[in-house]
Amino acid sequence: MMDVKLNNGKVIPTIGTGTYPYKELLADSLPVSLKTGFRLIDTSDNYGNETFVGVGLVGADLSDLVVISKFSQPLRTHELEKCFEESKEKIGALNIYLLHWPYPYLWKQQWRKMEDLYLKGKCDAIGVCNFDLGYMKELLSFCRVKPAINQFERHPLFQQQDLVNFCHANEVAVMAYSPVARMDKGLQESPILKEIAEKYNKTVNQVILRWDVDTNCIPIPASSSEKHINENYDIFDFELNKSEIEKINSLEAGNRIRFNPRTRFSFKKKLLFLISRCRMLLQK
Repeated sequence: MMDVKLNNGKVIPTIGTGTYPYKELLADSLPVSLKTGFRLIDTSDNYGNETFVGVGLVGADLSDLVVISKFSQPLRTHELEKCFEESKEKIGALNIYLLHWPYPYLWKQQWRKMEDLYLKGKCDAIGVCNFDLGYMKELLSFCRVKPAINQFERHPLFQQQDLVNFCHANEVAVMAYSPVARMDKGLQESPILKEIAEKYNKTVNQVILRWDVDTNCIPIPASSSEKHINENYDIFDFELNKSEIEKINSLEAGNRIRFNPRTRFSFKKKLLFLISRCRMLLQK
């Protein structure tokens, strides 16, 4: 297992296990993940599974794990620290806290509260999710605490390389969700990936996860199957060469499979966020 050092010195594994969309299954699958070797666990307060994550971690050495959760309740911005404590209680441990989306009208205030949380020593690191290049530039222009991580959709069909390069240049670790694009046929049937997989006696998914690692990104694949959990972790006995990485890079197709942060929220939600922001300003 390789490690990644964050910009504040915190060391985390270079691969993690995602938990979305699983719930009850986590009671059985998380112990398998830990036995396999995973030490980085990713969840969120809006996955509806933090309690199940906690059940899956019962008996584990929590001091040996890095647990990530996210703040996803914009209308509770005034209670961000309380939301953090609620998540921690459900899971049993919470090391890194991420702002799940750049919520319109609210995300800057939320980041200030995230910074306060970190500066109080409540967590080991803070970061963001789904912040595109424009949001990242804006965030870095005013933050007191630089985000340690930006977690966003990244796979060979949708690489967001400009964003990756910007994060790396500014010492922000890149964490890739949906790293195999939900088993998209464009990847599973790719002649390039199949050829590389055959060369190393690996699966296409293993090649993709290794591509993440070899391009300094942290993939967080999710699975409830013991077979796939073991496969996801078994990527450290080979390394892609420069030519193979370039071939995988050539698969870029602009094929986003998850939400676009610029169009994620409806007019109604944006209006609710604005009202919430105005209420907080009036209470000051």
